[in-house]
Amino acid sequence: MNCFCLSVAIWRHRSWLLAAIFLFLLLLLRQLTRQEILRLSPGEELLSLPRRSSPTRTLPAPQVTGRAGQEEQGGLSVVFLKTHKTGSSTVQNILFRASERRNLTVAFPLYSYQFAYPECFSRAFVEDLPPGALHFNLLCSHMRLHVGEVQAVMPSHSVYLTILRHPAQTFESVFHYYLNVVPAFQPLANHSSPLLAFLEASAEHYNAQDASNGLAKNPMAFDLGLNPGQEEAATSQWTQELERLNQIFQLVMIAEHFDESLLLARDLLGLDMEELVYVRLNVRHKKGPPLSKALAQKIQAWNWFDMQLYKFFQRIFWHKVERYGYMRMKRELDAFRALLRETVTTCLAGDSVGPEDMVDALRPWQPGSVTILGYRLKQNLTYAQYTSCFRMVLPELQYHAYLYYRQYGRDMRPLPTT
Repeated sequence: MNCFCLSVAIWRHRSWLLAAIFLFLLLLLRQLTRQEILRLSPGEELLSLPRRSSPTRTLPAPQVTGRAGQEEQGGLSVVFLKTHKTGSSTVQNILFRASERRNLTVAFPLYSYQFAYPECFSRAFVEDLPPGALHFNLLCSHMRLHVGEVQAVMPSHSVYLTILRHPAQTFESVFHYYLNVVPAFQPLANHSSPLLAFLEASAEHYNAQDASNGLAKNPMAFDLGLNPGQEEAATSQWTQELERLNQIFQLVMIAEHFDESLLLARDLLGLDMEELVYVRLNVRHKKGPPLSKALAQKIQAWNWFDMQLYKFFQRIFWHKVERYGYMRMKRELDAFRALLRETVTTCLAGDSVGPEDMVDALRPWQPGSVTILGYRLKQNLTYAQYTSCFRMVLPELQYHAYLYYRQYGRDMRPLPTT
């Protein structure tokens, strides 16, 4: 009897001890999860906020109700071909936020922030799947398209998206942004009118055999894996390339109709309208007069491939809008733009500002040839508002680093120095 009572006492003591250990581990896990949400990289917090009395909550994870069959085939999966200087950084930010909400697996470059650009994409450029992941859900870092290699990495039911912008504005932006980077542009870095000087003597500066000059002529076509240095190709061959791209991409967004493009993308991906809210990222501070008509015509003549590409997909874009329904589009545009205005009013402390007026965590990379603007957030936001607003204005490189660390538990690898 005494032995029985002693055993019961020991059992109760052990039960209390196990319950205490379980409670401690539960509290520890909760704290670690909280820190993981806030962590940008080792030693640096994504959010530096005072503790608030309002309850902390993560961003919502709305149920995916995308196009028919997608959920049955393995869930949301997106390939976004990020073209240069077209508004693609803003689209990428929207997709990054959606991936974080839904805990999707992102395909990251093996080194740094791009898939070995300007080389054509290869599966060898992709970081391994993290433990426990069955496949990647999102690929949206800069690359030069190679469809077969992308298909080897991403699920067969993936939705393919990209974005185009009028070539005159695209090339003007590319030229000034990469003036100190692209070999064809570099000799004119100190010229008083470098863009005009380049266009008037392009043969002197441009070497089509050098892949580092890929952005110096037809940059959008180059990003899409085409050869921009072969404008002597037959018109029939070029038409075939356009049709091939049209078979690959379910949607080619048009930057000049950005909001309409997002609503079409929403219909494809099954996103909520609240997931589409944005502010324009990676925007440069423009100096001097706007692009003249004469200079725009020179740019269009130099970027003939891109002009054909843009016109072709612009026509297809409006066919998609027609199928979507003009009245439906107008109704949803009104609602979406009201939501955008509300978001800007809630989040931002004024207009975009230069890098000297931003906190380090929100300062975009500065190429040196131009000034890239960013944003300041209001000070009186709730914790939930701050987490949402912060991610919306988080620059491309910082968001890459944060999501990579969140997925792999380590920093991104830098480019090899050899």
